[in-house]
Amino acid sequence: MKTPVSRIVPGKVILYRGEPCIVLEHRKEGTLLAVAEQIEQSFGKTNNFKDEDNALRVHLNGAFLDSITQGHPEEVITRTVDLTALNGSKEYGTVECKVAPLTLDELRKYHGILPNPESWEWSVTPWSTPCVDDDHVWVLGLYSDGYLGGYSCSGTRGSRPAFLIPSDFAVEDDSNPLEGYSNRELIEELFRRVDK
Repeated sequence: MKTPVSRIVPGKVILYRGEPCIVLEHRKEGTLLAVAEQIEQSFGKTNNFKDEDNALRVHLNGAFLDSITQGHPEEVITRTVDLTALNGSKEYGTVECKVAPLTLDELRKYHGILPNPESWEWSVTPWSTPCVDDDHVWVLGLYSDGYLGGYSCSGTRGSRPAFLIPSDFAVEDDSNPLEGYSNRELIEELFRRVDK
């Protein structure tokens, strides 16, 4: 059954063009989704996701975007991603893109609804930046046990990237419409119908 994504509660897995995605949040500009299954990709030559040749950003906003939207990349809304480092450095600023890993702040915000990953996965948050300690290698990520830690940007790791779609976009919702009712309410309704 197709349902506007705005009617799906955060934490629920839906199908966006056949791809299982987790509804993270409804925002005024659209609904934020994260893919449910990891993809494997290196991060880049530095920990700056904004670099023009950043392998992860190029892949996510190129081949991955085209694949997940089935050739309709205009469906995904461009968003501003904060690249503040773990130590607070704002040297990298922000980046405008359609698809990106979650930030540290977003990982904390969605902690209660985002399941732990299968294996270590990239966030978009750098560990530090060159203006602080000449470190432009480490990227913050999420371990399968829920802990946060760093990994060298040159490695290949998992990612469950996030993206915004219009809130009125219709997605596959295979949930049971009775899930919203307690057992007591369902039994009372059955008795009411039998008594008629």
